[in-house]
Amino acid sequence: MDETVETQLIRRSQRGDHEAFDQLMQAHHERVYRLACRLTGSANEADGVTQDTFVQAYCSLRQFKGRSRFMTWLYSIAVRKALDLRRERHSSHETVSLADPPADSRRSSSSGPLETLREKEFAGLLSDAIMKLPDDQRAALTLIVQEGLSYKEVARILSFPEGTVAWRVWKARQLLRDMLADYLEP
Repeated sequence: MDETVETQLIRRSQRGDHEAFDQLMQAHHERVYRLACRLTGSANEADGVTQDTFVQAYCSLRQFKGRSRFMTWLYSIAVRKALDLRRERHSSHETVSLADPPADSRRSSSSGPLETLREKEFAGLLSDAIMKLPDDQRAALTLIVQEGLSYKEVARILSFPEGTVAWRVWKARQLLRDMLADYLEP
């Protein structure tokens, strides 16, 4: 969405224009949902997190001052909602497995069936390993690697200094290497 159009929609939404907010929601829904999926590991929970994110965004829209991009603001809400949900789920000892990775992480099936099976197995192991990372490291890694945001944007979203974000991404990568060491060794 064009930044000027987005700014106009935000201003209209802040004045109570529900149609303008609907347009903002439609423009950002897929990215918020994808992030929620990656953080929760569940399509059903991602639906709830996405809905909660937009409800909170609507209720808090008058507080949005434009000091960051609108998407950055939405991501910060979505990350908090997803991590809160994971903490609730963790306290009830519920576990989630991601057998099927997000569609954009799958490779083409031009390789043979054995290689395709191995790639699928690794993708499942990687998804499971990512879900086992501490919440702050998983969020930083997801936003940097999978969402392609800058360290500065992630620092804003997570309310950490850029150096802390960089350390958490580095630490997450180290932990993933350790968790997948048996699989990665020749």
